[in-house]
Amino acid sequence: MVTPVGGGNTSTNPISSTNQMMGKDAFLHLLVTELRYQDPLDPLKDRDFIAQMAQFTTLEQMQNLYRVSEFQQATAMIGRPIIARNFHEGGLTELVYGQVTGVRNYDGQTYLALDSGREIRAEQILSVMDEKGLEQYLYGVVGKKALVRVYNEIGEIVDFREVLVTDYRLKNGEPYIVCQNGETEEEIPLVDVWGFA
Repeated sequence: MVTPVGGGNTSTNPISSTNQMMGKDAFLHLLVTELRYQDPLDPLKDRDFIAQMAQFTTLEQMQNLYRVSEFQQATAMIGRPIIARNFHEGGLTELVYGQVTGVRNYDGQTYLALDSGREIRAEQILSVMDEKGLEQYLYGVVGKKALVRVYNEIGEIVDFREVLVTDYRLKNGEPYIVCQNGETEEEIPLVDVWGFA
């Protein structure tokens, strides 16, 4: 058994993210360190060692099961519209909209490819919708201010402009917000919206 060293607070907080969980490498390192520094007069008993190896195996199996489950859930989103949140430096939060076209797993993370050319992590998803859900979402943003990306001639984002959403439209499954641009209505693809206020 590993016992805490020092007199600090030994209470633990609940784990809120899979990134904070002890990985199998950390667990194995801890076990090896324990074996290296065990008391020679009271060595680790066989049954204790076997119990710890069983815990190690269980931890590894649970992590593998979690990865498979997350990947299956992500695969079920293929063809569905999603809304995700992307955090940038300085605390800026970007709305990411797109239809899921593919899923991949890299370095223990599940990534979703979107039809807009973007790729997001599965943990960034806020909402997965069908067409009716997308329409309800668009209805909910009418009357809000939208921050819209402004592009230059070669497609780079150069600025943002604020518009008031007056309506929405779905054309061939593609969502647009509608705003007044002087005397005329302007349709802006949802994929060009940075966020709503």
